[in-house]
Amino acid sequence: MLRDSPDVVAPTPRAEVARVRRLPWSWRTERPFLVALGVGVLVRILVQVAFPPAFIYSDGPTYLGFVDAVDPSPDRPFGYGALLWLLAVVTRGVDAVAITQHVLGLLTAVVLYALMRRWGVRPWVATLATLPALLDEMQLVLEHSVLSDVLFDLLLVLGIAALAWHRPPRPAWTAAAGLLLGCATLVRVTGEPTVVAAAVFVLVVTATLRARLLQVLVLVVAFAAPLTAYASWYHHEHGAWAITQTGGRALYMRTTGFVDCATLSVPSYERTLCPDDPVGRRQDPTFYGWHDPTTTHALRPPPGVSDEAAMRDFAMRAIRSQPLDYAQIVARDFAMAFGPSRVDRYEYDTAYKWSFHHYVDYQPTPDWTRPAYATHGGEMPVSRHPLADWFDTYGQRVYLPGPVLLALALLAVAGFVRRTPNGTSSSRPLIFLTLAIGLGLILLPDVTAEFTWRYQLPAILLVPVAAALGWTRLRGARQPGTTPTPSTD
Repeated sequence: MLRDSPDVVAPTPRAEVARVRRLPWSWRTERPFLVALGVGVLVRILVQVAFPPAFIYSDGPTYLGFVDAVDPSPDRPFGYGALLWLLAVVTRGVDAVAITQHVLGLLTAVVLYALMRRWGVRPWVATLATLPALLDEMQLVLEHSVLSDVLFDLLLVLGIAALAWHRPPRPAWTAAAGLLLGCATLVRVTGEPTVVAAAVFVLVVTATLRARLLQVLVLVVAFAAPLTAYASWYHHEHGAWAITQTGGRALYMRTTGFVDCATLSVPSYERTLCPDDPVGRRQDPTFYGWHDPTTTHALRPPPGVSDEAAMRDFAMRAIRSQPLDYAQIVARDFAMAFGPSRVDRYEYDTAYKWSFHHYVDYQPTPDWTRPAYATHGGEMPVSRHPLADWFDTYGQRVYLPGPVLLALALLAVAGFVRRTPNGTSSSRPLIFLTLAIGLGLILLPDVTAEFTWRYQLPAILLVPVAAALGWTRLRGARQPGTTPTPSTD
C-alpha cells in the first residue's frame, strides 16, 4: 500500500522496502477512487443506453473506411483504423466501437490514478485529478464517437506511466514508453513532439552521463521504430517517405483567419487560396481547407507542384508577411482553452459537435453519416428519453471549466518551481512531463492548424495530474521529512 504522506523521504531500508512490497492496496485507502470509478462505469452504461449505437460525425465515416480499405491514407495515419479493423473482425456494429472506447476511457483514469499514487499523491487528491477522465462531458462524447481521441490519449498516458513507473527509469520500460508514444503518433500525428518532453524527463531523472545517453537512445529508437515501419509502408503505396501529407493544408487553414491578400505577394495560381470573406468575418478554417469550392477546390498548380506544396507555400508567405498577426491568432486560440465555457468564438463553429445536446434526437446526414451507419451494423442512431434529456442537462454542468484548468496549471507550475531540501527526491520531472505534454498538445494545433475543442482533451486529462503532483510537492515542502519516494516495487 502506498503511503499517504506527500512527496519524498530519505531512502527506505532494504527490509522496509521488502515489507512495503508485500502490502496490498487497501480498500479503505483507495475507496474514494473506487467509488468514483464505479460512478464512471455507471455513467458510461447510461450513455450507451441513452444513445445507441454510437455517434458518427466529422471524420467518423472516413475512419470507418479503413475497415474495408487497409491502406495508409494521405489524410490521416492508420493507427486508429487498426483498432476499428480489429473490432470489425468480431462485428461491424459501431456499438462495439463505443463500448470498447468507454472501457479505454476507464482504463485511462485507472492508469493516471495508479501513477499518481505511486508518486505519493494522497488518495483524495489523486481521485479529484482523475474526475475529468471519468466524468467530463467531452470525454464521454468522444468515447461514444468513432474518432481517434480516446485511443490517442490512452497511449499517451500509458507511455508517460511506463516512463515514470521506475526511478531511475529501466531501459525496458523506457523502450516501452517510446514504443507507446510512437504508436500514439500513428493514431494522431500531433504526438510527434511528445518524444522531446520524454527525452527531457529521462535526462533529468537519470544520474550518470552514460545512463542518460543510453536511456535517450533507447527512447528515440523505440519511438522511431513504428514510425519508420509505417513510413516504409506509406512509401511503398504512395511513393513518399511520410506518415501523412496534409501538413501544408493544415498550415494553410491556420492562415485563413488573418491573411490579408491585398498585401501578400504570391504566385498567380495561389491567388485562389485567398478567402473571399473579409478579415474579421471569415468562416471556420475547416471550410476553406476542405469544403470551399472557391479556394482549395479551385487550386490548379502548375506541373511539378502538388496541391500540398502550393498550400504550404501560400501559408509560409502569409506567416512571413504578417508574423504579428500570426502570433496574435495563435495566442488568442490558446487562451480560448481557459475560457469559462466551451462555446464558439471568432470564426469557429464546431463546438456543438462535442456536447450531448447535439445528439438528442440526432438525424444522420443522408450523404455522409447515414451510409456509414448503414454499412457498419445497419443500426441508425436513436435517443431514449428521458435519459437522453438528462445527459443534455448533465453536459451543461459536468465538465472542467477553463478557469479551473488555468488554476490547475498555475498550481502545477507553483509546485514545479518550489525548492525542496537537497538530497531529497523530487516530482519535478513528472510535473514537467505531464504539464508539457498536456499544454503542448493543445498549443501545437493552434500553431499549425486551428483551434478545435476536442484537441483540448490531453490538457483536460494531464493538467489535473500535474496539479496533483504540484500540490503534493508544495505540501511536502511545508512538512519536510515526511514525503515518500515513488514506490520501488
